Amino acid sequence: MNLAFRPPRRGLLLALLLHAGLAAVPARADVYDDMRTKWLNRSASAPALAPDDPDVAMQAAGGSAAATQYWSTMNRGPGRTALWPDLPLGAVSASITASVARLSTLMAAYQSAASPYYQNPEVLQAALEGLDWLLANGYSATGTGHDNWWDWQIGAPANLNNLMMANYSLLSPARIAACIAAIDHYAPDPTRRASMDGSIAANAIEEVGANRLDKALGAVMRGILGKSGAKITAGRDAIPAALAYVATGDGYYTDGSFIQHTHTPYVGAYGTVLLADISKLYYLLNDSPWSISTDPNYLNPYDWAMNAYRPFIFDGAMMDNQRGRSISRQGTSDHLSGRATVSALAELAQVLPAAQALQLKSVIKGWVERDGSFGESYFTPQYGSGVPVFDIALIKAILNDAGIPSAPEGNETRIFPSADRAVSRGDGYAFALSMFSKRISAFEFGNGENKFGWWTGIGMTQLYNADQTQYGNDFWPTVDLRRLSGTTTDRSGGTPVAWKHYGNTKNAIGGAELNRQFATAAMEFALTNATASTLSGKKAWFLFGDRIVAVGTGITSTDGVPVETIVENRLLNGAGDNQLTVNDVANVMPAPLGWSEAMPATKWAHLAGNTSYGSDIGYVFPDLPAVAALRESRSGAWRNINDGGSTATVSNNFLSLALNHGVNPVNAAYTYVLLPNRSAEETAAFAAANPISVIERSTTATAVRDNTQGVTGVVYWFDAPKTVNVAGQPYLTSDKRSVVTLRQAGGELELAVADPTQLNTGLINLELNRAGNLVSKDDAIAFLNPGGATIKLAVSVNGALGKSFKARFTLINRTALAPAADAYVRDGTYAGANYGATATMVVKQETVSYTRKALLKFDLAAISGTVTSAKLKLVPTSVGMAGVTHNLYQTAADSWTESALTWNGMPANGGLLGSWEVPAANTPVEIDVTAAASGVMGGSKVLSLKLEGAANYGSASSVEYGTREHGNANYRPTLVVTYQ
Repeated sequence: MNLAFRPPRRGLLLALLLHAGLAAVPARADVYDDMRTKWLNRSASAPALAPDDPDVAMQAAGGSAAATQYWSTMNRGPGRTALWPDLPLGAVSASITASVARLSTLMAAYQSAASPYYQNPEVLQAALEGLDWLLANGYSATGTGHDNWWDWQIGAPANLNNLMMANYSLLSPARIAACIAAIDHYAPDPTRRASMDGSIAANAIEEVGANRLDKALGAVMRGILGKSGAKITAGRDAIPAALAYVATGDGYYTDGSFIQHTHTPYVGAYGTVLLADISKLYYLLNDSPWSISTDPNYLNPYDWAMNAYRPFIFDGAMMDNQRGRSISRQGTSDHLSGRATVSALAELAQVLPAAQALQLKSVIKGWVERDGSFGESYFTPQYGSGVPVFDIALIKAILNDAGIPSAPEGNETRIFPSADRAVSRGDGYAFALSMFSKRISAFEFGNGENKFGWWTGIGMTQLYNADQTQYGNDFWPTVDLRRLSGTTTDRSGGTPVAWKHYGNTKNAIGGAELNRQFATAAMEFALTNATASTLSGKKAWFLFGDRIVAVGTGITSTDGVPVETIVENRLLNGAGDNQLTVNDVANVMPAPLGWSEAMPATKWAHLAGNTSYGSDIGYVFPDLPAVAALRESRSGAWRNINDGGSTATVSNNFLSLALNHGVNPVNAAYTYVLLPNRSAEETAAFAAANPISVIERSTTATAVRDNTQGVTGVVYWFDAPKTVNVAGQPYLTSDKRSVVTLRQAGGELELAVADPTQLNTGLINLELNRAGNLVSKDDAIAFLNPGGATIKLAVSVNGALGKSFKARFTLINRTALAPAADAYVRDGTYAGANYGATATMVVKQETVSYTRKALLKFDLAAISGTVTSAKLKLVPTSVGMAGVTHNLYQTAADSWTESALTWNGMPANGGLLGSWEVPAANTPVEIDVTAAASGVMGGSKVLSLKLEGAANYGSASSVEYGTREHGNANYRPTLVVTYQ
């Protein structure tokens, strides 16, 4: 398995040396020498920095300190078993990679006039002899690797190539040949994974993603150094597969996802490595006999920058849900990862066409200007991680160029179905959601890293705002990793297995985004293959701009342990006394650490942030639940979550808000609304107005509407016809598991629909109870009934990979109303019986005790305006004989109820509205009742109707019409009303 993303191991002095152009440049003899010279001049190709640039001096100081440390601790004795005592050979493969990097630092110090070891022959001799020793005893052309394959095939070759490039004139041909032979032995093919002895099995793993381009770059550089066109060709030919978009496995997806290790979203780690490789490969190969610029996917990296990287970087921080197990690394915080990505993007801009480069530089400029997490200088080293001088020069040139505008953070809401991630970004905040599926793992564990990451992908939510150190500052070793924000948790876990896919056993995981403005996300989950508990449920998030609605249903467990949904678990200030206000702006909760309370009937809460502005958060609880609040101080060590971390104890303060579902819950549910950057007063006002309506919260569908924005989100959890009703009337029906996001603004309606399972090879059929004219639609959508009373769509989702498909309509003021009540009555012996709950209503005119009449009534209260047309649709489901005529009357009263109506209590007839000859069974009948519907609009707005036979047609004349209880929605009565 791969070691995962590591910051490039470059000596800082080496970077300074190259940027200053101080390396010895050999005479140009052939194309290989030209390419080697081009590589050495790469740093000098950046805009020049001032000689006294303080950030360069800061890097130089770090480089000098590193060289001094390595020189003072290097084992130079004849009987040595390692070059440095802290890098023993034979067990940990990373010692090989690190040893080469330290040798490079010493040789760079020898060549740098700014170094105390400049032209020190003892240093040079020791470094050269150390290299010889390592090639003979640690990384030989005949050896067999151990531990992690990455060091042997990527890490050590990369560092050896860099060492040879920078010190070519100081290395003898024999040494260069020995280095190349060792690289060729362990990494013979950039496209395939070699065995530890360097052989390649017939079933060898094909390299993909970042690993493939790491190897491609290694092959190209080794080809330049060894003057082998075949090696350069092999490296170049490995590139196109990584540039192309993928539909499965590792690589970039058209939806903006990047996956590595098959099951893990990794834009912020492996993706950054791949991006850095691309810029170097483009630089080296362009204008050479091995140019890649004619590849049809050459400009895809620009699309990645805007579509895959930009959504996940906020104020310079790379979101944790794209960093895999690297969140457990002490020296790789979200802002450090973001800075590494910014550097890679700045390098990419150097090899892009001018128009794309300008747009990318504008985005970079905005990020760097807003990122205050590094203190006085963006380039301040942290945890020994500095910024190469080349990248400092590139970034400073962007900052100082008045012709490059500073791009603000993008306001967008996105679903990334191939990565099971979602992001919603607005002014001053970004909300990130992490889900898992059969495709995407709950977390990744390997190399002793991320030992307690179980819940980081099981509905974890993160809110980024002006508090730029919220998820840095030792967050991960101190937060309760079994109570992460957004999760519904039973605190289960266990001992993780390296590289295991911790997948979901459920299929409905995905979402539908509308115009990158609003989205609905869904995750049905069961923990059988994750933490091995019995906890299961359905979670949905409605991303409606600066109000995020979280709804859970069907939460069930049988393990005998408490289950809770974590609304918040936020890092507090150093004193832990951030103000928490509940239900009233004057009702401030206790501030001391250790305080906890189950706050009853909580309508809203507000937590003050860690900055003077832009980090407050409001929470609204429509159900008025008891909310469990806890202030706590927590301690831990990085070693607890990563075997390579420090054992030093670190501490932080947290406030958590939780909804308790009890022990062994059965179909428990919750709703809460998250309000970024709201004051307590604004939160209280939102809760009082409460524009959010939970339309349905069942195990078959979850639906929420934002009444002020006209946005509705619906999740259908089963492959069966299901109608979501609004105000007692059908609103939207789907026949398959699906996610739909809709918005009505004025006379227009837009909707987006997606298959969250990515398994549907056919159609999703939708019916929206509104009439409309099609304006536009995606090709996958078929509009089935233009001019109809409802909008019927068939959406082809075969092979769509969870993509959202969109349609837009201009609405016609027409709606299809279901009956508020329907029933039939029978005379004679049955005059006191009620038939209000039946699936059909019977109409027959015959002798006493055999006559039946049917009644219906419709509530027109939702109609606003003048009725211009009203047509009743009835469907006979059973017809006893042909030639039967039925009459329709308006009744004289409308106060009857479905459950109490009898023949004896039946209202009298009013005016006759229409007559018709009953058609064959299952053939709809349409009767114009416009005048009657118009007449009730000025009064009760209730239209009550009666059906009866026009004459006695005999015992075979019985007719049954479908009622609102009928199992087939197509047979139910409908009143289609058009109005102005």
